[in-house]
Amino acid sequence: MYENFGRASLADICDDWVIFRNLEPVDKRVPGLKQSFYDMELRSEQIPRKQDRDYAKAAVWFINKIQQVRGVRTPISELLFLGDTLFNDGQAFTNMIDVSGWRGACFIGAERLDQEPTLRIEQGTISIVNRWSALVDWLHSLKELGFQLDANTAVVIDIDKTAIGAKGRNDKVIDRARLAGIYRTMNAVLGDDFDQARYEEHYNELNRSRYHLLTADNQDYLAYICMVLNTQIISLEEVVREVESKSLDNFEQFIRWVDSRMMINPVAGEFLREVHEAVNGSVRIGDPTPFKRFRRQEFISTMEHMGNMPDTASVQELLENEITITEEVYQLGLWLKERRCEILCLSDKPDEASRPHARVSPDLAPLHRAQTHRVGGDVRVALRNE
Repeated sequence: MYENFGRASLADICDDWVIFRNLEPVDKRVPGLKQSFYDMELRSEQIPRKQDRDYAKAAVWFINKIQQVRGVRTPISELLFLGDTLFNDGQAFTNMIDVSGWRGACFIGAERLDQEPTLRIEQGTISIVNRWSALVDWLHSLKELGFQLDANTAVVIDIDKTAIGAKGRNDKVIDRARLAGIYRTMNAVLGDDFDQARYEEHYNELNRSRYHLLTADNQDYLAYICMVLNTQIISLEEVVREVESKSLDNFEQFIRWVDSRMMINPVAGEFLREVHEAVNGSVRIGDPTPFKRFRRQEFISTMEHMGNMPDTASVQELLENEITITEEVYQLGLWLKERRCEILCLSDKPDEASRPHARVSPDLAPLHRAQTHRVGGDVRVALRNE
């Protein structure tokens, strides 16, 4: 069913038109959030999250600026959005359509081979599909609806679990790389006192929707909380009790709790002090990626899982051990690029987990230029017939 199509990088599709969580474009011909938040009609340079309306305002502004830099006089009037989550990607798409007034369509994909192929439509424009190969059928339906799919079309592609590590097919390797980054960080901070089994127990418990008021579904927050629990200055039982009683309902409150416990137990707190102060400082200025030490290790682990398998590896070995490019997305991206569509990889993935750090990982390529294998189904013949 799946094939190995050799090695490539996301840059083949999007060049350097890539924007990660900090909303600072990789291609510096377009200025970022810090310089342009006023022009974007945002209240401040504080970084919004993907589902926020302010994020959509910034994204639409970027798309229009990229069109200018490309030298295309035709204004954008159509938006295609490819993602894997209805909450983040679907909401970002809906907000962008509302902000821009463009015509649009969104594809939310996940591979579910144990189910019959299905298509569910949300809000009239969002297609939720359980086969990545259904991208061609989706494209065909857009052409029948009169979409131009040309220079006036912007195509936004999510990165994690969409363009790479396809959800339902290859996404577990992304999760494994993140955990490897977490463990490296914990070993560096806690040394021999790090209890990996305890950490996994706490992580698996707190990485659930019932704790989202505390964690905000933010992996930085979750990693930090589990690190604190590993030192035992606060216990999991205490956290669960406080959450259930609604006495603990946000991450800033947890930070203050750690402050007080470190004062009571300064010896145990010494393990945490440097990381705690860095996280606390970032939270105070509204940075959604406060645990940067962990994210930089996640980037290294991610790169170790891209292109790491030999070309002779079986498709199954690639999907189990390497973060691969989603071939159907890759082929569709090239087809749309040939039609002069504007292709933008837009991701809420932290910059620190996506780009090399001058001191920590200077010799590594950025995520979108890393060579890795392309795995999936061949849809080129179907695209040629469109």
